Amino acid sequence: MTKPIALRHRCAALFLALALAAGLAPGLAQARQNVLFIFDEEQDLPGLALINRGLREVFQREMKDGVELYSEALHISQFKDPGYYGVLRDYFRRKYDGKRPDLIVAVMEPSLDFLLREGRALFPGVPIVICGADPSDVEGKALPGNVTGVLAKRTFAPTLEIALRLQPDTRNVFVVGGAARFDRQIQAIARRDLQPFEGKLAINWLTALPFDELLARLANLPAHSVVYYLTLFADGSGSAFVPHEALSRIAAVANAPVYVSLDQFVGLGAVGGHVYSVTTHGEQAAQIGVRILRGAAPASIPLVAVAAGLNMFDWRQLHRWGLEERALPAGSVVEFRNPSVWDLYRWYIVGGVVLFLLQSALVVGLLANRAELRRAETAREESEQRRRRAEEEAQRQRDELAHALRVTTLGELTASFAHELNQPLTAIAANAQAARRLLIAGRLDPDVKEAIDDLAADAVRAGETVRRLQALFRKQPAGRAPLEVNALIDDVLRLLATDIRRRNIAVHFTRGEGLPAVLGDGVQLRQVLINLLVNAAEAISLAGEGPREIRIETRRRDAGHVAIAIRDSGPGAKESDLERMFEHFVTTKPHGLGMGLAISRSIVEAHGGRIWADRNDERGITLHIHLPVPPRQDDSSGGDRGAVEAGSPPRPLA
Repeated sequence: MTKPIALRHRCAALFLALALAAGLAPGLAQARQNVLFIFDEEQDLPGLALINRGLREVFQREMKDGVELYSEALHISQFKDPGYYGVLRDYFRRKYDGKRPDLIVAVMEPSLDFLLREGRALFPGVPIVICGADPSDVEGKALPGNVTGVLAKRTFAPTLEIALRLQPDTRNVFVVGGAARFDRQIQAIARRDLQPFEGKLAINWLTALPFDELLARLANLPAHSVVYYLTLFADGSGSAFVPHEALSRIAAVANAPVYVSLDQFVGLGAVGGHVYSVTTHGEQAAQIGVRILRGAAPASIPLVAVAAGLNMFDWRQLHRWGLEERALPAGSVVEFRNPSVWDLYRWYIVGGVVLFLLQSALVVGLLANRAELRRAETAREESEQRRRRAEEEAQRQRDELAHALRVTTLGELTASFAHELNQPLTAIAANAQAARRLLIAGRLDPDVKEAIDDLAADAVRAGETVRRLQALFRKQPAGRAPLEVNALIDDVLRLLATDIRRRNIAVHFTRGEGLPAVLGDGVQLRQVLINLLVNAAEAISLAGEGPREIRIETRRRDAGHVAIAIRDSGPGAKESDLERMFEHFVTTKPHGLGMGLAISRSIVEAHGGRIWADRNDERGITLHIHLPVPPRQDDSSGGDRGAVEAGSPPRPLA
């Protein structure tokens, strides 16, 4: 029995819950309040669309899901029949018969006029909020207690003041308006506001022209003019227009900047001005409507005229007409500004710069580290090179010191040999002279006589050479006499003829004509020539295959020098070795002492001349000697002719 009783209790509770839900449902439906927006024209027109957006945003934000919004358009400008209000009355009665509005917003004066005439019968007692009407629209009208709202307080003087601020040379103002009733209302307010400027400017009212004539007039305005656009719902011929479209066409043809006083007109070709914000106006009207929905009585809320103006401009038109943005009033809003690269990609640029700086810092750090490592490596290599050079220099100095000791010993022995040989050579010369005198008396054969003469001359020459060698070791000054360079070379070639023929070397001697004599020691200069020719012959012998020739050339270099060039066909030398070959103990010969060229240089420089070497284009080297010519020498001087006359002229060498 317990279970059936419990079941009956549960069923009773369920039926009670359903009954409560059914009883509360009508209450929940009534909690959602209805708001009706009545526009004079279609609400998608630009200005009305801004008011509609402002109204809806406030109601939806403040009431959330507790409000249902409806919109209607009267289309007053399209239907002018006197009985049109009756048609609208029947339409609204049928449509809203079962859905009574809790609040009506009358947008613009025609909507208010319709509600004042028909609202008591259609929507008795429903609160009405005025939006978009001017104070002049309610003047002389008895408003019932259920009507309140916000009136648009329009002013037109501030826009003209801004125009004069941007264009101080303005002389003419052309005010453009339409012929519709609302156009004329706006013009009446504008005429009153612009009256103080009439003594300073020529104000022209273009309000009754057909639209084509209006465009033609605006395309040919005089200089120093501005255009002030009000509204144009109908032109002078009665044709209807959308004010926004009319403004776009006017701004396209006018040859002067166009200024406006409504925010909805900015962006259609006008520069801008002190504009009335219809969006703000709609929001203010919606705030009053929210107060009424929350319980405030319309009669407790006074009807107010609110100024909702701000300075707004089109950046594109400022630049089109060359108007300075810095001349705008402080706090001005500039719309439609072309975004710069910085505006579009600011964060990309900042991120890229930061990344670039980080990468640059990393690269710099790596390069600095690499440079430090390279400096350390370079320092280590330089230290190693200095150590090797020091070791090589020490070894070279040890070798040169040992060699110098050997040469010193050889020099001492050579001086001794010269002393020992000088006496026999003197005896040979004396005996040769005696034999010649004895044989002359016996009518000696000419060939024998020539041989004895040569013996005597050679002995004298050998003795003289030995004496000069002794003088060289004792550093005694040598005697100087005028010398013929060609004769010196002929004499040396004669001395070396046998050795040159044995080496199978051809010698070509090109003698310079009319060479002046040089002042010098004949023995020392012969030693230089002998050394150079012997070196050339030995170099050719070491070269192996190839031409085997020595070319000698003498010429007058200039008024003060005689030049000698000795060219061989040997293996040549490196460019870096051309200067070192004149240093002491530098030689390329297996058994050379490295003293010949060094001594030759010292002899030539002691005579005031120069000696150096050049590489030949094909092979071998050329040694050059420049010897100075003494000033004011006697051209008739015979010089050292005795050296040539002592023997027969040199024969060609094979």
